[in-house]
Amino acid sequence: MTMRTTTFDGDSNPLELVPLFQGMSPSLLGELSRRLRVVTFRAGTAVFHADDAGSMMYIIIQGAVKIFVPATDGREVVLAVHRTGDLFGEMSLLDDERRSASATTLEDTEMVSLSRQDFLEVMTRHPEASRAILDVLVKRLRQTNQSIQDAYLLDVPGRLARRLLILAREHGIEVDEGIEIGLRISQQDLASMIGASRVAVNKQLQTWRQKGVVDVRRQRVTILKPEVLERQFSLSP
Repeated sequence: MTMRTTTFDGDSNPLELVPLFQGMSPSLLGELSRRLRVVTFRAGTAVFHADDAGSMMYIIIQGAVKIFVPATDGREVVLAVHRTGDLFGEMSLLDDERRSASATTLEDTEMVSLSRQDFLEVMTRHPEASRAILDVLVKRLRQTNQSIQDAYLLDVPGRLARRLLILAREHGIEVDEGIEIGLRISQQDLASMIGASRVAVNKQLQTWRQKGVVDVRRQRVTILKPEVLERQFSLSP
């Protein structure tokens, strides 16, 4: 990991990427930008661990970060994957509790960090920022509720199909063949996202690949027939 303090000009202020800070005055954004620290991580590097003290929130400039909860048996439950413009680590800044999850980079990643003191100052001075952070938290709560519902109502193919479509919506890149998920994501990561084994995920991906529904190459998944994945929901018990 490398870290440096920097100043961003008005054309490259990373805070403008984040809904939390959109609509704030240029002067305030400029003030905050002078307090940002740029942090770069190699792929597969821990940003923080569950139960760490939370003193920073992060905004991704380039790269990808997975948020997960480690289990006692060594497995992971992946809660989310964040990319450019996403923020994470804000929950500990709000309640001053320890980290509830871990964060690890999936790719070489560049981020900026903002301290708790600066974060709370924004919340106090700008009520619209409080509304924005509530919107972010509500969205994540809805995603968690959907994952819990899927675990009870969908089988493994149904859960995997829904997760692939969500990833395509959030990180998809249109290519000639279909929609490529713009993340290098392992089958183990997919398994951790849906509460299944890597073997079950591998088997289902291979079935879909043989039927021309998806293509999988070098940890990149391309959805060729999204309508087939959508129908998978109704086939689940």
